[in-house]
Amino acid sequence: MISRMIGAGLAALAVLSAAAAAGAAGSVPRLERERCGFKAPRGERLACYTLIVPENRDRPEGRQVRLKVAVLKARRALARDPVIYLAGGPGDAPLVATNAGGDPLAEGDWWSDTAAIRRKRDVVILSERGAGGSTPNLDCVAPRGSETARARRRAITEPQERDILVKCRAELDRRRIDLAMYATPTLADDVADLVKAMKFDKVNLYGISYGTRWALQTMRRHPGLVRAAVLDGLYPPEINGEQNEPEIVRAMFEQLYADCAADPLCRARSPDLGTVVPALIAGADDRPVEVVLDIDDRPRKVALDSTKLLLVLLHMMREGDAAMVPETVTALSRGNRRLLTQFAETLEEDEGALTEGNAQQFGGLFNTIECRESWAAVDRPARDKAIGAGGVYGLSARMSKLDAVCPVWRVPPAPASEREPVQSAIPTLLLSGGYDWLTPPAWAREAAQHLPLSRHVVFRALGHGVSAQDRCAARLRDAFVDAPDPRHPPPCRADAPPDFADAAERAKALP
Repeated sequence: MISRMIGAGLAALAVLSAAAAAGAAGSVPRLERERCGFKAPRGERLACYTLIVPENRDRPEGRQVRLKVAVLKARRALARDPVIYLAGGPGDAPLVATNAGGDPLAEGDWWSDTAAIRRKRDVVILSERGAGGSTPNLDCVAPRGSETARARRRAITEPQERDILVKCRAELDRRRIDLAMYATPTLADDVADLVKAMKFDKVNLYGISYGTRWALQTMRRHPGLVRAAVLDGLYPPEINGEQNEPEIVRAMFEQLYADCAADPLCRARSPDLGTVVPALIAGADDRPVEVVLDIDDRPRKVALDSTKLLLVLLHMMREGDAAMVPETVTALSRGNRRLLTQFAETLEEDEGALTEGNAQQFGGLFNTIECRESWAAVDRPARDKAIGAGGVYGLSARMSKLDAVCPVWRVPPAPASEREPVQSAIPTLLLSGGYDWLTPPAWAREAAQHLPLSRHVVFRALGHGVSAQDRCAARLRDAFVDAPDPRHPPPCRADAPPDFADAAERAKALP
């Protein structure tokens, strides 16, 4: 009898243990080790995981979201507080290769870019829920990774584009994906769950572009987890990026005209730049600028109208090549299209902005967040007035399709409280590019008013994402992560004007 009771007790204990193990295996958040789809260089170490979190944290028993995580290991683990990289977009996918079979860490130059940080601490890359590297993925079509994919996107007409979005949104409804749970605060909670699952006490945040908004919301919602933050290209929640683009674009060009006029060489090579640029852009509607781009190993003719010509010039500013704009425009005014073609090819390879005439917005996470956090709060009459008054500088704002996308996409607007400035005493380094029209320095100055332990450094000649464009900016980032004291002076100067002499030499060197 006793032996049977003991046996029954042991059996019950085994059942309870198995149930507990099953519960632990199904609990969220949790971290599962997985095989890396990319390799570390010789002498480096890498670990890959899947972070599993609830889609809706109020319903932890419901749908689960799976996020790719890569840990670039420190050479000597001297610090327990890693750097967590928060990508931009929204919708960027740093752990998904551009081309099938590629290595995203090699494409992004991650190993060399983080070498200084990884002398002491790990660098962790977390996927954005709803984007590439996440399950579910909200994207409506495959990325531009192959020529086949690019060709399909180029062939999509405007009515077909809307039809794709309508069917995509309906499919998300059929799968019962709750788009309200794919928002910046929810992404911030993913960071907190990652920290919990990896058993860190403190972390450092490094965000670029939209990643800065993601970081700021993490600082607001989980301040006890963050040791320091580096925010490059500020997009704070109180700023609406859809509201005043024409004024921002005009200000960037007027700054370039002034910088060129103040430089003897640029003034001599590109006189009357402020008259020539808008005239060339406006004239491209009547006489489009025809260029032949070497794309996917074959030539492709592209006719640049006023909007596309403006996009190429803005792309140059964004990539830190503002000094080349006068050379490009002056050459074009004389019938020479070599420089313009070079930068148009770069833009097309990066974004497909010139051959995909519809400015397609098939990124589901981008649509979800921008419709929720930006378009819902836009003052439409004021925006339309600014576009009308902007002349050629309002053309890029006219390309936004959120007014057509958002009624189809159907997401609830963000509450007003979410758009309040983030108040935080966490040590924070703010980085801006003087020619960054996507996230201009004024936005960082606004955020800094509410961050008492912050330092704002503007790299006068650079564009969007200065830490990837300039060694000085990267050194400043790395030094701040090592010793996050905003009172320390920068290790190098950031106020150098555009190098028009170098631009002239580069222009001469072209065949």
